[in-house]
Amino acid sequence: MRHDSFGDSITLRALWLGVAIPVLYYGSQAVAAPFFPGFSFFGTTASELGSDRSSDPAIFNVGVMVLGAASLLAAPAFLLAFRRFGVNWLLAGATTLAVAVSGVQALWAGYFPLPDPRHGGHPVFLVFVLALPVLLAASTWGRSDWRGRTYYLANLVLLVAMVPVMSRVTPLDTDAYRGLVQRVFALAIFPPLGVVSYLLIRRLRSTGADSVTGLGAVA
Repeated sequence: MRHDSFGDSITLRALWLGVAIPVLYYGSQAVAAPFFPGFSFFGTTASELGSDRSSDPAIFNVGVMVLGAASLLAAPAFLLAFRRFGVNWLLAGATTLAVAVSGVQALWAGYFPLPDPRHGGHPVFLVFVLALPVLLAASTWGRSDWRGRTYYLANLVLLVAMVPVMSRVTPLDTDAYRGLVQRVFALAIFPPLGVVSYLLIRRLRSTGADSVTGLGAVA
């Protein structure tokens, strides 16, 4: 199949939606922040921007739902791209599922904003969201150079460090800067999606659709 075929064009466009995911996450917060009285980068969480405390909560909630839709549309492209580069079916499928579930979680959170008790979603959502950075790293680790592996490793260290802080199992009192903690934690979740999407785009363009030689220099 040719690199410029219709199917390849759709895959590349879907991966560009993946690139947009971290931009949508942080961008929706930047746009919604002025409408939240007393907004603090350190003390106001992302979800609060879509709560009834905001003068226009729809700004953030619509933004996060657009993010969710982008994740769902990008998910199949991850599967196609990973398989073209020889990633194991099980690993490629698990990573794709995690991307899709992260999209469902975002749609859910935007549809049920705070103070709705359903806002947090199902625990299964959280499991897949936490697994996503691990699966992305595993899917591309053997096909990335030292720069890519360094990024993935640093990101996983950040994830491991932030999970207990977010779970409040440490003696740290993070209430005063819970917004900062959440945004740092989100760095381990959303940017990797954008990074891997962009690197897959580069590799697909440079090697052609039929290459199974690996991601080599994508990172």
